[in-house]
Amino acid sequence: MWTVRSESGTLRAVLVQESIEQFWEKKFPFTGIESNTNLLARSPHAAIDGGREQWRQLSKYLEAEGVNVFEVTSILEKALDSATQGERRQMVEQVWRDMPVAPKAEDLTVEHLLRGYPPKPYYDRGADRVVLPDFQRVGWPYPRDTSFTTQVGTVICNMRRYSRRFEPRVVKLAYEYDPVLSEKVEVIYDANETQESLTEPPCIEGGDTHIVDEETIAVGLGQRSTHTGFMEAAKAFFDRDPDGELRYICAVKLPDYPALDYMHLDVVINYPDRGKALVMPYIFEGETVKSVAKKSLLLKALEALRAQSERDGRPMGPMVHPDAFRDAGSCLVYERGTHGPELAGKWTSFIGFLVSEDKLEEDGIIYVGGIPDEENDVEHLMMALMEQARGASNIVTLKPGKIVAFERNHVTNGELRAHGIEVKEWEDSYLDMLGGPHCSTSPLLRDPV
Repeated sequence: MWTVRSESGTLRAVLVQESIEQFWEKKFPFTGIESNTNLLARSPHAAIDGGREQWRQLSKYLEAEGVNVFEVTSILEKALDSATQGERRQMVEQVWRDMPVAPKAEDLTVEHLLRGYPPKPYYDRGADRVVLPDFQRVGWPYPRDTSFTTQVGTVICNMRRYSRRFEPRVVKLAYEYDPVLSEKVEVIYDANETQESLTEPPCIEGGDTHIVDEETIAVGLGQRSTHTGFMEAAKAFFDRDPDGELRYICAVKLPDYPALDYMHLDVVINYPDRGKALVMPYIFEGETVKSVAKKSLLLKALEALRAQSERDGRPMGPMVHPDAFRDAGSCLVYERGTHGPELAGKWTSFIGFLVSEDKLEEDGIIYVGGIPDEENDVEHLMMALMEQARGASNIVTLKPGKIVAFERNHVTNGELRAHGIEVKEWEDSYLDMLGGPHCSTSPLLRDPV
């Protein structure tokens, strides 16, 4: 069975997902609720061909390092080509369950699996109306979010964002029908199949989940993954670990909606090498490790922005509020208990926990945007926030000390190099996406660091 035993050990196999055209094009340019995948309020990309070519560089970088790359769309195409009628029927039942209308098994195509049913809008002459696709099934190029592999096996995620709720069903087909993945990957938990009656959705997402090392898993709780989803997943991890190799499962507090629209754990911290972490400043602050960039400056900046907007008669509404960030970066640590995960400690900073357990060297903390020139450096705050918003912290490690990062974040990439990290820069002039290299890769097999 393939396992992932760190975030920064040598990467051996990975799942990627070709969804660029769905993500960027063939939508109505109207503002609407996020659950409607037929709408896109803006279309910022200069050229779809250039964007597609840049996105495909990622697989080339991975393969050049000897990584075995599996791509979701290609897997589904091959699976459908060889599927029996019964297997096609099972695919339709699995993906379109609870939906009022579904394609016939004999008519099922990859476009249905990716873009919905029907796969594109059309005019119905008989009814004199426009018919829209029911729902895009795989509309995002971020397989890290929909499934992830741990020290004890693979998890199919339960997505909190309404527009992504069907993605895990399709990604699960890739695991089931690819001849290599069906043999090497063991799905130990599907968060969509929780049978208990719960008052909160059991959401767990891969972008929130970090395999810190062989004994530690960290999960960000906030906008996407819920506390209930965390606890259900933690039970599954401990249950599938009879030898007791897992010691810690950490719940890291993140700003909840409506603080931001893309807040996973992997947008504020990642691990480029043993004992090192690339960290978003102004988030993690505690007694063990004194941050060089105080969270108080971020809170004061948010207060100033809101006050100015309200003074001008144009209130910002609930989208950015200091209260959403006050406890960000704090951490609850769970260990194996008699009846499931048991709270073992509380930390004001996840970084402090990592340092105290010798999982992170204190001088191994690398800051997005580098170190500010002075205390309460507002220009540094603005620059760090901008680079973070452009995916600066969303790196993927190829092997200890070598990463892929977006090219546009010059200050952060320079800071990484100053700490001895080899940075493979991913051209990104057309890649104005919500995620980065980390979101775009779901490791299937990775060594300990």
